[in-house]
Amino acid sequence: MQAAQKHNSHSKGFPTYLEYQCERLIPVAKILLGLSIAYLVGFVFIDFFQYREQIQTIMSLRFLAALPLMLLLTLLNKPDINHDRVPFYFLSLGLVSFAFYLAMNLSVPDKKDIVVLVPLLYILAVMAMAPLFNTFLLLLCFILGALVYYLAGYFFIDDKVLIDSVFSQMMAIILFTLIAVFKIKQSAEENYELAKSLHWRSHHDTLTQVFNRRGVFAWIDDHKLFKGQSFEALSLAMVDLDHFKQVNDKHGHAVGDDVIIESTQLIRDLLGENSTIARFGGEEFLVVLLEGSDAKNLSCAKKILQAFRHHPFKDKQNQPVKVTVSIGYVNHRQPNSFEDTLKMSDKFLYQAKHKGRDQLIDGKKQT
Repeated sequence: MQAAQKHNSHSKGFPTYLEYQCERLIPVAKILLGLSIAYLVGFVFIDFFQYREQIQTIMSLRFLAALPLMLLLTLLNKPDINHDRVPFYFLSLGLVSFAFYLAMNLSVPDKKDIVVLVPLLYILAVMAMAPLFNTFLLLLCFILGALVYYLAGYFFIDDKVLIDSVFSQMMAIILFTLIAVFKIKQSAEENYELAKSLHWRSHHDTLTQVFNRRGVFAWIDDHKLFKGQSFEALSLAMVDLDHFKQVNDKHGHAVGDDVIIESTQLIRDLLGENSTIARFGGEEFLVVLLEGSDAKNLSCAKKILQAFRHHPFKDKQNQPVKVTVSIGYVNHRQPNSFEDTLKMSDKFLYQAKHKGRDQLIDGKKQT
């Protein structure tokens, strides 16, 4: 399994937990931020007619509440944003916005009756983004938010009994929210692990643990191979076990599976860290060779051929099982596409089979 990871670790593969959640939730966050900014700025016109004497204070605090959200929206729109920092950006800027929005509502006497609703808007936003946050950030944000809420109340409201009553009710809501957020986060983590497992199974062969056909195509696409974007020597070797049906018929399918697994390990051990292998069919393997030069790629393919000639395969009774391979080998050249090179390697493999098996054909000579 470790060797499989060695040759598959250079695939972009499945995103990290935060990358996965950011891909899903950042579009939602952008919508929420856009609506929040529109609300904070747009309601200035309503406040202008209702609270003309305090409109300057209201406008200033609404703008100060909207500014952190505008900054957050700008950060989320950056294509190269560091996903590890998104939770911090979201909670810290959201807390600053909350403080100014709370101050705006508390500074207007007629708005004090909705002071209980102010934190709820931010609590709902945190719940919507819950999968992004770790436990420490969440606890720190809620503790700071509670302190801001309590101290702001004491600064703006003279009725201390009302403040203590409202604060105790809000603490109950916060505790309930924390429990709900942790459950949402737990569910998100379980869904991520399930999605990661399903992705791995869809891109890997379960018997050999290496790429399957779909997986190697994705790996090639991730690395932008065969697209003229690299001058690195690139070759394909289509490797097929000779007379594999006879192995199954004579020794049984369990031995056949062991031979497939052992063959995969044998090939994999001969590859450099940049090359990779995929189980392309039942007993057929596709090897993508990036060993540094055409000559080194061909040398590696020849080593695979020789390794099978000398490897001591055994059955369940420790009796020898003869296994050889036929190889179709191609050095990729522009303007050929990946499909063109793949077809050529398959064509040369067919020729190797037709000419007696246990040999490598690269279009120039057989080995």
